[in-house]
Amino acid sequence: MGLAPAVSCLSFLVLSVILGSSSVGARPLDDVTASGVLRVIVYDDFAPFSWTAPDGSVMGIDADIARAIAARMKLQPDIIARIAGEEVDDDLRSNIWQGPRTGGHVGDVMMHVPMEKQFIARNTLVGISNAYHHEKVVLAVHPDMVDPAAGLSAFRNAKIAVQFATAAHYFIMFADDEAYKTSVNPFRKIDAAVASFLARENAGVLGPRSEIEALLGDKRSSVRIVEPQFDTDLRMAWTIGTAIKHDSRDTGYAVGKALQELESSGELAAIFKSYGVTRVAPPVP
Repeated sequence: MGLAPAVSCLSFLVLSVILGSSSVGARPLDDVTASGVLRVIVYDDFAPFSWTAPDGSVMGIDADIARAIAARMKLQPDIIARIAGEEVDDDLRSNIWQGPRTGGHVGDVMMHVPMEKQFIARNTLVGISNAYHHEKVVLAVHPDMVDPAAGLSAFRNAKIAVQFATAAHYFIMFADDEAYKTSVNPFRKIDAAVASFLARENAGVLGPRSEIEALLGDKRSSVRIVEPQFDTDLRMAWTIGTAIKHDSRDTGYAVGKALQELESSGELAAIFKSYGVTRVAPPVP
């Protein structure tokens, strides 16, 4: 009976050495300020919010917001783009409180973290706050092909594009007793779905507003975007914020103060607009 605790302690020490040697921990605000650098994690391959350009620079809404936050804090930004894991919980572990299993830095702050009560409650090693955008699944239609006022019911007989295996896809496949099932054209990525919509192969496309707006580009004025009422438990709208390590909350407060200043000055909305996206303020809790 006395061996198990000793083995557990030894395992903990070994794990601590491994983690300590493979990653650099998140830092309290004093350490961040002393370094002169704010290390920010964003998602890669996630346009219009963040992606890596061919020259290696990190682009997108979240990357630009991170740079603006760093500037408000009088720090240099170090923007790190990483591919999403299977679950956002995994992303928080790899990017905020433990570090990537292959080695590398954790961030002082991570962008684009969902602010859902159950998700926040189960991730006790991070602090999730600083809501800065509200996302929602919307329907874009060609008004000369279907009546925008008809909403989803127009697609009982018209084709609709959607990204495969998303909440929008699951919803439209089974909504109204599978009334739209034969009209659905699923695509592996949202950009292919919007491209098919713009080619008029589909009368509508269903997906997150920000991604659809950015992909429509200068064709935005020729289509109509409507917000259907979704009778479902699926997540069709969500608020996004930032995450910091639980013992670095002073860093989170400083990030929140910077975000409030960016919103008050109009700079936050301007960043979204520069990518063709409408910034939607999070609802008041």
